Amino acid sequence: MNQGTALMIVDAQVNMFDPKRPVFEAEHLLERLKKLLSLARASGTQVVFVQNSGTAGEPDEPRTPGWLIHPELEIIVGDLIIQKTECNVYAENDLEKRLKQMGIKKLIIAGLQSEYCVVTNCEKSLEAGFEVILVSDAHSTYDSTTQKAPEIIASINAKLRDKVDLWRVDDVAI
Repeated sequence: MNQGTALMIVDAQVNMFDPKRPVFEAEHLLERLKKLLSLARASGTQVVFVQNSGTAGEPDEPRTPGWLIHPELEIIVGDLIIQKTECNVYAENDLEKRLKQMGIKKLIIAGLQSEYCVVTNCEKSLEAGFEVILVSDAHSTYDSTTQKAPEIIASINAKLRDKVDLWRVDDVAI
């Protein structure tokens, strides 16, 4: 078991991969997340699924199909599933305390959306005293009114470059 490290997969929910409005490179992202999850499982690394809970009528409204963690990302006994209603996963629960009690010192972070929950949770994890690795090719988002998704992803990687370790999926050795 890889003590001291956890894989945090942020908001990889069905609605983000909806064929009618998927995030940028949704299929590639899902394959990369599955690879990360497989590496974590093989090494006994703790897995944390973060699940956003939107309000009524939103695509991630609790207990609707879009709210569920993507079914290709298998949840097993021992995984932590943390629900949140804002970008900061630590805001409404005891996740920081639980991770520290488990001896977690390093978080490998991937998921959605780059400019919201991914960047926020990288920064909040640093503030909580964790070493952070952002998997630079395993987070994504949508185009905004001012930037295309690839530009947003690149800007988040650049913003965090001096604060966290940036790895690509093929570099990850959990």
